[in-house]
Amino acid sequence: MTDQASPDECLVLDKWVKKSDENRLFFLHFRNIWMASSQVIKAEKTNIPKALEIVNHKINEINPDEVRLNGKKVFPGRKSNLFSYVRIAALWVLIFGMGALFSMLFLKPEKILNFNSAVSVITPRGSKALTVLPDGSVVWLNAGSRIEYKITKNNAVREVTIDGEAYFKVSKDPGHPFIVNAEEMIIKAYGTEFNVKAYHEDKVVETTLVDGSVSVEIKNKTSNKTVLKPDEQAIYYKPTAEQFENFLVTKGIDPALYTLWINDRLQIKGETLEGLSIMLERKYDVTIHFDDNFLKGLRFTGIIENETIEQILELIKISSNVDYKIEGREIWLSKTRK
Repeated sequence: MTDQASPDECLVLDKWVKKSDENRLFFLHFRNIWMASSQVIKAEKTNIPKALEIVNHKINEINPDEVRLNGKKVFPGRKSNLFSYVRIAALWVLIFGMGALFSMLFLKPEKILNFNSAVSVITPRGSKALTVLPDGSVVWLNAGSRIEYKITKNNAVREVTIDGEAYFKVSKDPGHPFIVNAEEMIIKAYGTEFNVKAYHEDKVVETTLVDGSVSVEIKNKTSNKTVLKPDEQAIYYKPTAEQFENFLVTKGIDPALYTLWINDRLQIKGETLEGLSIMLERKYDVTIHFDDNFLKGLRFTGIIENETIEQILELIKISSNVDYKIEGREIWLSKTRK
């Protein structure tokens, strides 16, 4: 991975990887971690504080040409917002170091990997993450999200549970469906691309299909099972004091509008200020308070791109009767005084 191995060493590694599925699985995990971090740290010389500083520096230097979803560029080459996406993997490199390569070559994988154990990937507010699952499926995680899955031999079980928002690019495997548990909604796919939004505090769960097809159903209500085609969206309305439980499918939507978050953009369409505040809290890692509940019902439409939280608050102030005050990561919204 550093182009420093001799031909004989490469041959030994190649034979070891091809020896079993377990070896291949372990190698893919290690390779993905390495590629995400672009940093080698020798275990015997590791100074943890200094290593963290170096890794953070490397993260800020990364400038990818592009990442494509369904053939479309979604990440322009720029330094500002990258990854956030690689910080999780980079920290794993600090743990593995070169000692992991030694373990990979000389220890049995089943003694290193705890098969059937649960693995969680968590993104705090104000950041996003990119992860590769054991079966090769790629997942982009939005801010304030979490997915959980199990490592199984031969990828016999491809199932994740999500709390938050994620874009899935599922690897093809006709014999093993890829299952996403999103609260009451269950999504099954075999090789496709789709977005799932299922924050536990939100009143709706959404699945938006970009490419391929997926089946969607509500737990214990098989009569609602449906198969989505590209440009279709399944929406489940949770039963609350304000709304009845409902499930519907919308056709002819533009899926790009529901995946703008991957490129650090937000679509606002008739959104209440209360709903917009939740989006801003996740994106900018702030907490927003209302001095007057009347303000929560104000509605806004537009697209947020690279604006700072201060710029967005100024736009809200200019377009409506709302003033704001910022103290650290706390924001108070109030009616503009005449």
